[in-house]
Amino acid sequence: MKFCDSQLDDSTHELFERLEIELRGIDDLRLVDTAWLTCQVFRDRLEPLLISVQARGGRVTHFREPIKAAESDP
Repeated sequence: MKFCDSQLDDSTHELFERLEIELRGIDDLRLVDTAWLTCQVFRDRLEPLLISVQARGGRVTHFREPIKAAESDP
């Protein structure tokens, strides 16, 4: 909801700056409901922050990860 509000009052940049600061100390980030990632504008702003967490050695986990095809044994 804060993202929607930030689009109305033109504070989206500040919202993501604050989020970036808050994520700096995170080692394990769990995204519980990823339905909001369907909004491309939001996803485009969030993905660099998630990549930054991973680049520092942190882990980003999605609660609803896509089902992966079973690997066949050699």
